[in-house]
Parts: sequence; structure tokens; C-alpha cells
Amino acid sequence: MLEDSTEDLDPEIAKLIIDHLDGVAITDPQGRYLYVNEMWTELMGGIKLQDIKGKYVHDIIPDTKIDYVLKTKKPVIGHAIIARGPTKTKAFSTYIPIIDKNGKLIAGFIYVMIRGMENAINFSFKVNSLMNQIEYYQEELRKIRGAKYTIDNIIGNSEKIKELKESIIHAARSNSTVLIEGETGVGKELVAHSIHDLSNRSSFPFIKVNCAAIPSELLESEFFGYEDGAFTGAKKGGKEGKFEMANGGSLFLDEINQMPLSLQPKLLRVLQEKEIERVGGKESIPINVRIIAASNESLERMVKEKKFRSDLFYRLNVIKIVIPPLRERKEDIPLIVDNLIDKLNYQLGMYIPGISDEAKRNLMEMEYDWPGNVRELQNIVERAMNESDGEVLEWEHFSNYFNRNKLKENYKTQRKNAFSIKDMKENLEKDLIIETLSNCDNNKTKAAKILGISRTLLYKKLKKYGIDNT
Repeated sequence: MLEDSTEDLDPEIAKLIIDHLDGVAITDPQGRYLYVNEMWTELMGGIKLQDIKGKYVHDIIPDTKIDYVLKTKKPVIGHAIIARGPTKTKAFSTYIPIIDKNGKLIAGFIYVMIRGMENAINFSFKVNSLMNQIEYYQEELRKIRGAKYTIDNIIGNSEKIKELKESIIHAARSNSTVLIEGETGVGKELVAHSIHDLSNRSSFPFIKVNCAAIPSELLESEFFGYEDGAFTGAKKGGKEGKFEMANGGSLFLDEINQMPLSLQPKLLRVLQEKEIERVGGKESIPINVRIIAASNESLERMVKEKKFRSDLFYRLNVIKIVIPPLRERKEDIPLIVDNLIDKLNYQLGMYIPGISDEAKRNLMEMEYDWPGNVRELQNIVERAMNESDGEVLEWEHFSNYFNRNKLKENYKTQRKNAFSIKDMKENLEKDLIIETLSNCDNNKTKAAKILGISRTLLYKKLKKYGIDNT
């Protein structure tokens, strides 16, 4: 009978064993890197331990399964990946939760196996060929009906943008409904596309519906489709709605705050029952769609004002993402402007070499609230590019816009002050009439004489100011 060993494994031997394995990464219970071996560094294109230690795995490898494994304490075996190195090696990745004898999660173990994968490829060439074809057609379908933007299209290094991207990554790992709130022009659609692109639904359709752009009487048929002959003018053979078009993927409901109250209960039923019924139809159609909704107003406030159903709000408000306005992250403006110039050069067929440091600094530091957010900034950059005649953008190419806006604001302020002076004058006149009538024992003729106005005009002013005329 073998006796139990009383000696612990030498840490040096343990490390030597790990280093002889294919790619290995070890994380803490929260999914942050603690250790990677040299083979892992090579597979990942030279990412070294000192570059990532303490960082979350999902920030480096967005499609990692380690978060799921750490949360469920269940391993994931043989997840196919493509390594990031220059050879783009195909590999299997296995994720194992490390649990002590008391059932406590103490670490995560990630093992990337390439030797066995290479052998498997040699024996299954036809299978891999078919997989490549499927991937190709999935990518083509994604281009046609999928997300147009990714998380990389969200420009900025500010803390608020880092937090926003973290929220997007977390939302992408779930199938729950998402509510995106933010002012006009902040990029709500960008966020919706990014969530879909990072999710396991990315190969399936991403369908957008602007609830404010479709007449209320057509919204139901747009959402749920209709059967042949459902109404006058219905297309022969019927038509599938947006829910059916998005089946398996994501349905983006933009400006959901504009959805009519009459349609909200029907949307709620779809979210609860996971099925729809076409207009004029008699059968229920099961659907598998993730809802991503966006609003430029606070739905919570609209619920309090009885402008939005509370039950639908609670069903939508499972994962909430609030996008910060540009005025709260002005430090991102230089990066955004550089990106906009590159994009607009391509779109407009122009070649603007760049923007001066002074212009960047002024755009970032000036006292301006950017009410139109990034969309307004894009408009301003495009105007400046058209005024520059191909030269580097200087502050003079932007200043006219802000000078005109300043004149408008000054005019509004003057108008506001003018109304204030008028109000003060009327209040003073009202007080003077009341005081004069009191001194004259409410004798209107005497009071009019003291005030220097006719008795008829006095009666008009009594009526205007609501002064008791008894």
C-alpha cells in the first residue's frame, strides 16, 4: 500500500512544469492576471506579464470564458480560439476554476493547447475547411445585417470612457435587455452596435428601429409583421416584422421614449412571452431576440410623469448604460478630432493633414457646453475642413462658429434681461396703484388724478393686475 507523501512540491519544480506546457495563464478569483508563461506570451504576440499583471483578462481577450468559469465554478474545455501572435495559430483553450478543499475559489487556470490542435488539424482538414467556409459566410452576413461599429469606434481615454467600455463588455456577456440613456449626439447607436458586436449574437442580425421615425399607426406592423390581406394595401403573402428579422440577434429600439403608450403593452408581452403574433395572424411565432433600447430622456422621469409605462420600464431597465456628455469628458476632444479628420478625409475625398495644437487646446479648454455633443463636434470639424483649403486646421477655421453662437447667447441674455426689466416695471406699477388707492380710501377718481392717468385707464390697469375693484 502506498503511503501519502509528506513533502510539498517544490515551487521551482511546479514553475518548471508549467513553463513546459503550452500557453498558461493564472488569474485571481476576480479574473485578473497573476501569471503567464513564456509560451503564452509568444502565442499572444509578445504580451508580457509585466504589461498585464493585475489587469482583467476580458480587457485583453474580450471573448474569454474565464469570467463565466469563475462565476459558475464550472470548467470550459476545448474552446477554439485563434492566438494573437504573427502566425495566427489555431488552438484549444481550457478554463479551470481552482477551488480549495473548503470549496473556496482561489484562482483561475487557463491552458492554451496547440500541439494537440495541430495534430487534429492534420486529421480533419475537410472539417476545418467547412468551418472556414461557415465563418466566411457568417462574416459576410454580419457585414450585411450585423453591427456596423465596434467598441474601437468609441474614441477616448478619459476615465468616463474607460468605465463606459467596461459597461459595454459586461453587457455583451449577457442576454438581458439593455437600456442606453444619453443626450442627443453622444453616440447611443455606437454603444448598441458595440454590445451586439461583442456578444455571442454577433453572427446574427442587428436590426434597428427608430421609434420616432415611423408613424404610430404603422409601428405595430413594422414590429410584428402582417399576414396576407391583414389590411387594405397589405403586401401579398404578408411581411415579416423587425422581431422576425432580428431572430437570433439583437433588436435596437432607438428613441424608445417616443413609442406610443398604446404599443407599449404589446412590446411588454413580447419581452415576457418570447413570442409574437403578426397583424391579422392567428398563430404565435416564437422568437429569440435581445432588446437594446435607447432614450435621450430619462425613462424613470417619464414614468413619474405618466408618459411611459412603469412595467415596461422595469423590464427594459435590467442593464442600464448612461453615456457621459462631451462636456464631462473634454479631455477626449483632441483624440476625437484626429479621428474625425481621418474619417472625413475619406468620406469627403479631401486631404487635411491635421489640426494645430492651439486649435485642439482651445476646443478642449474653452467655456462651451457642447449641447450637440460629438455630433456637433463632427459638424464643426467638417465646416473647418471646408474652410481650410487643404491646410492644417487652425483656430481661425473654428472661431467663427463659436463667435456666432456667442452672439446668439448674448441676444438671448439681453432678451431675458429685457423681460426682467419689464416684469420689475409692472410689479412697481401694481404696488404704486395699490398704495395710492389705500391712501385715497379706494376713491378711483382721486387715485387716478394723483397717478396722473385717466379714470378709464386706471380701471384697465386694475383689471390687468387683478386688483380688487370693489
